Amino acid sequence: MKLAAPGDGLPKFEKLFIKTFLVPCVKFVFSWESALRLLHKEVKAIENVVCKIKKDDLQKRVLINRIFGIEDNSRDFSVNMVLEHLVIVGNGIMRVIQTLSNEEEFTQDITIQGVKPHANNADTLNEFLIFIEKYDAFIKSLPKKKSIMTKKHPWFVEFNNFEWSAFMFIHTLVHRRQIEAISKNLAR
Repeated sequence: MKLAAPGDGLPKFEKLFIKTFLVPCVKFVFSWESALRLLHKEVKAIENVVCKIKKDDLQKRVLINRIFGIEDNSRDFSVNMVLEHLVIVGNGIMRVIQTLSNEEEFTQDITIQGVKPHANNADTLNEFLIFIEKYDAFIKSLPKKKSIMTKKHPWFVEFNNFEWSAFMFIHTLVHRRQIEAISKNLAR
């Protein structure tokens, strides 16, 4: 089966729903603290799933059915590839939040193709958990002022620093579901 090209995106209705309903809800539903708390809940869930998978299976690419928020091209990742993607995106989000928090323009292009995993290393869970500790300290040390400056997400709309922090949680939730689907398919 041939998958769509990286960056081809989500189905139109799904993208529209996220853009016009979910993204605007972020402003009313989340705080800096709740986004971080919910992120940690997702990280714990990911850790629990990954720890139950045999080490040899963590690098196996597994085709899953498309799930909400996952583009077609990302349906054949291994667990370690998903974790690597979360680290790549997370580091990028930290740079965006820092720049916007300084009320500076983030000039680097953000592309979906640019955040695809490529290494599929053996110890990616540990790398992910170390990154989360770094992200946690970063968010906790940040002044909790919503920036005027924004940066557009490649698929959605302009986000300020706070909205990027909430997106970090939502993005992790989506990929936790992907890891669960991979795990389920590995168990078959």
